[in-house]
Amino acid sequence: MSFHNPLQDQAIDKPRPIKVICIGAGFSGILTAIRFPQRIPNLELTIYEKNDDIGGTWYENTYAGVGCDVPSHVYQYSFAGNPNWSKFYAGGAEIQQYLKDVAWRYDVEKYVRLQHHFEKADWDEVTQKWTVTVKDLRNNTTVTDTADILIKGTGVLNKWKWPEIQGLHSFGGSLMHTAGWDPKFDWTNKRVALIGAGSSGIQVLPHIQPKAKHVFHYMRGKTWISPVGYAAEVGGGVNRDYTAAERMDFANNPQTYIEYRHLVEGIMNKGQLSTFLGTDVQKQFWKESDAFMRRKLEEKPEIYKSLIPNFPPGCRRLTPGPGYLEALVEDNVTFIGAGIEKVTENGLFDTNDKFHEVDAIICATGFDYSWSTKDTPITGRGGITLENMWDPCPEAYMGVVVPNIPNFFMYLGPAGAPGSGSFITMLEFVVEYIIKCIKKLQREYISSLEPTSMEAHADFCKQADKHFEQCKSWFKRNSETGRIVGVWPGSSVHAKHAMENPRFEDFHYVRMPEVEGNRFNWFGNGLTVAQEKSEKTTQYLDDVDIPPIINHGPRPEVNGVSGDKSSSLGNEFPGLV
Repeated sequence: MSFHNPLQDQAIDKPRPIKVICIGAGFSGILTAIRFPQRIPNLELTIYEKNDDIGGTWYENTYAGVGCDVPSHVYQYSFAGNPNWSKFYAGGAEIQQYLKDVAWRYDVEKYVRLQHHFEKADWDEVTQKWTVTVKDLRNNTTVTDTADILIKGTGVLNKWKWPEIQGLHSFGGSLMHTAGWDPKFDWTNKRVALIGAGSSGIQVLPHIQPKAKHVFHYMRGKTWISPVGYAAEVGGGVNRDYTAAERMDFANNPQTYIEYRHLVEGIMNKGQLSTFLGTDVQKQFWKESDAFMRRKLEEKPEIYKSLIPNFPPGCRRLTPGPGYLEALVEDNVTFIGAGIEKVTENGLFDTNDKFHEVDAIICATGFDYSWSTKDTPITGRGGITLENMWDPCPEAYMGVVVPNIPNFFMYLGPAGAPGSGSFITMLEFVVEYIIKCIKKLQREYISSLEPTSMEAHADFCKQADKHFEQCKSWFKRNSETGRIVGVWPGSSVHAKHAMENPRFEDFHYVRMPEVEGNRFNWFGNGLTVAQEKSEKTTQYLDDVDIPPIINHGPRPEVNGVSGDKSSSLGNEFPGLV
């Protein structure tokens, strides 16, 4: 008795069902809930989010002065331009409101399960599916789900950490992390210790300095402080307000608005040029950045000497700090370019054994950049975990997928974040890349895919290692000689060209039983669904890509034969002449 393959009876474009689980409902999770249902037929999508609302970083971070260093009209989805941004660089609350508005417009929240904390995921080699375990924080129960595809959309700026300082939690005053900000905290007339000068610390200082009695700012590392943020020249070098007239013009004149978006984002995309060591552009940028910081800190040159790096600007992500350098030279701010030895009940000893009594400690010490997944293990083929694959260093083919972890994708994973250009634009390119991979699985009845480990994956990682020499940043896990961890080996527009046509030859596949005998069994019965249902089959005529016409007018006479007699294009289709 011969086996009858059910694919022989169905149309080529009848998609098999596919289920996707995404972890996280920030910028990437929201985009997933918009583009995946639009692009992928017969899709079941669930997004698990640990917080009680969507928004990710912009829901969690509410510290004083929180905002974005990328221009508002760049830090948005390409398809959801907001003509009503209030400032050139938006504050955190306004970005969160934007995400809520976009999510409502596209009915995103129907896919999201709030207050569900991801705990672990295990790949089942028999079923070729993921078993995902989450905790329902509303009632502290464990929930198990399954999926064909697992997507990690949590980002790296997700798990904040306390600094490892002796006695920190024995402090008797107010103690908080910027990512766990107490909205009731009032710093008026208080002595405040501010630890760290990453993006959050640099934003906090100018906001608390005017009302604080005194701020002791502890900062061990070195960093370049830029005047405002990216593409600052378009905003006049300040975080300017958009006037009501400008916002109305953007809203009522789409062409004006899109031209403005091209201008701002185009300047953002040029930033990569300043990172190439030894070039004239990079040398000039270094010179200008040094002069800016020297000028702003001329009243306290010792701070300039402590802050100024020995690596060029652009080597690590710039730290825009409007008002930060100005606050540093105020009389009620003490800059301490040393580490902290220990914390007591009422103050801090630095590594020079100097003690400062304070009423509050703010830790602007960032996030856990180790990429560790020990607390939320992801176990792939043969019991190999993502933690195993990332020992000693996190790696991901195209910044998206990892060998031995089938049907697993990441947004902006190792070597996946843009070194220059728009983060959101890069995210949209990655989403389309993942969609193409999923549709290949769905169309060709492939149960799983993963990159080949010894060939394609290794080659990509070697290419990534060529960039950003002599840098100390979280991109290299804070070491001068370590490997690149976080950044894509090029700009965001460079990534577009690299990702728009996936190299499917770089993947290992496991095929479903329906196509094991012949990989083309998915061709089916030779028909399309539209043909079977007697529906319109000529949509391709609605979207014709008409090539530009080279020769206009009647075709010239050739060998005594008039072009007018041999062709009627000019008469029938005057628009083509």
